[in-house]
Amino acid sequence: METDSTSKKRIKSTQTAFDIVEAIAERDRPSVSDIAEEVDHSRSTVHYHLQTLQQNRYVIRDDEGLRLGLRMAHLGRLALRKHRLTGIVEKMTEELATDTNAVSHAAVKEGDKLVWLYRSEDPHLEELPTSVGKQVELHCTAYGQAILAHLPSDSLESVLAECGLPAHTENTLTDRDELESRLSKVRQLGFAYSSEEFIDGIASIASPIVSDEDGVLGAIGITTFDSRIENPYMHTKARRFSDELPGKIKDTARVASDRLGDTT
Repeated sequence: METDSTSKKRIKSTQTAFDIVEAIAERDRPSVSDIAEEVDHSRSTVHYHLQTLQQNRYVIRDDEGLRLGLRMAHLGRLALRKHRLTGIVEKMTEELATDTNAVSHAAVKEGDKLVWLYRSEDPHLEELPTSVGKQVELHCTAYGQAILAHLPSDSLESVLAECGLPAHTENTLTDRDELESRLSKVRQLGFAYSSEEFIDGIASIASPIVSDEDGVLGAIGITTFDSRIENPYMHTKARRFSDELPGKIKDTARVASDRLGDTT
């Protein structure tokens, strides 16, 4: 029979393997020493886990260092293919991007985090840390706030208890009362707006995608330079952003929600 101590060791070992995989993903061809420093384990421990990861082709080691194997990409494609919003949001996201000349995202809640499901391309905002599959706390983006505002109260409490309200910038909402006030406004207006709360100089507007059966499943919206939304009288396009964009995004989210119902 497995003891509690043995079970905890297995869980810790699995966590270490995931930490190693993520460290390799975030770095450019790291060495074993680089990974050991990143995950705060000895070289021998990292080497032990890498052996299994390499044997299964999840990690590749060559003359330049370590990298993730393409088998990871296969798993990622399978995960995307099996998500309920896949096949619904891609075209809508691209159309939003074209109509607004901004980056458009679709994002979902997985566990207690926001995960980017789809992202349009924009050469001016290539460095945004919003690649597909990457995760962030829900409270610091318009997408996450659109989701939080429509969660049942017990689910909201669970998210906040697990993740708290960590600051990403000086404008991130870190006070519970301020967050509650924001979420109330989101529910009233049907969209969320965040300005420099996740990344300095960047603003977003997003609306929730809701299933009649399962409640809120995700959010869709746009992300652009903060000046294009906060300074609406600087030029015509900025004025159009302030006047028309929330309605456009709400309409897009509503259509996505309707199509989600058609697929169930």
